[in-house]
Amino acid sequence: MDVSTGRPVTQRTPNVAGRIVLGHLDAATCLTLTGAALSVLAVVFTARGSLAVGVICLLYAGLCDLFDGVIARRTTRTKEQADFGLQIDSIADMAAFGVAPAYMGLHLGLASPIELAALIFYVCCAATRLAWFNVHGTTCDGKLRYYTGLPVTYSALIFPVLLLFATAANGPSSYWLIHGYFWVVGLMFILRIPVPKPGGVFYVIFPVVAVVLTVLWGLRL
Repeated sequence: MDVSTGRPVTQRTPNVAGRIVLGHLDAATCLTLTGAALSVLAVVFTARGSLAVGVICLLYAGLCDLFDGVIARRTTRTKEQADFGLQIDSIADMAAFGVAPAYMGLHLGLASPIELAALIFYVCCAATRLAWFNVHGTTCDGKLRYYTGLPVTYSALIFPVLLLFATAANGPSSYWLIHGYFWVVGLMFILRIPVPKPGGVFYVIFPVVAVVLTVLWGLRL
């Protein structure tokens, strides 16, 4: 049953005849996969001791997620392509804004039982938020001016800014900022709180902020 129309949905077997690989590859999906690749690089560079480059990769994964939706809305796609894009977008977001920040936290020394609990909590909340959006985001949130709960993509800005101050402090306050981030932001993912949807100006502000943060993190290389 389609919850938006109340009509029964006819299940159709995906048309995969003549394809060598599964999935749909269009401009929006390519940008989504670019964000997923950047999330892998964020983990790789962090593991190799270059946190600054890892954070920069995370920033641009956020930009990919911001603009893949814009491209998708301006591209003519079938329902199957749109549904596929929705699913792969959430999977890429889980890698970029769920797993990658948690790994960075682990790399920065959050390894005690309570700290690991914070990382696990954060990842589980990110997964819950993304699953909730996949179920309700296109039927309710899309018609409203607010998101329900903090979108995980916001981590692409919040986490780099917080890390910038936390790593500069390099003391007890640094520990509490990073540790607290995973509890607080994780909780915000799943709380029923209204978060205003970004307007047109946000598509200018985010790239500008990303460039500024790139310069600030680049100075640490």
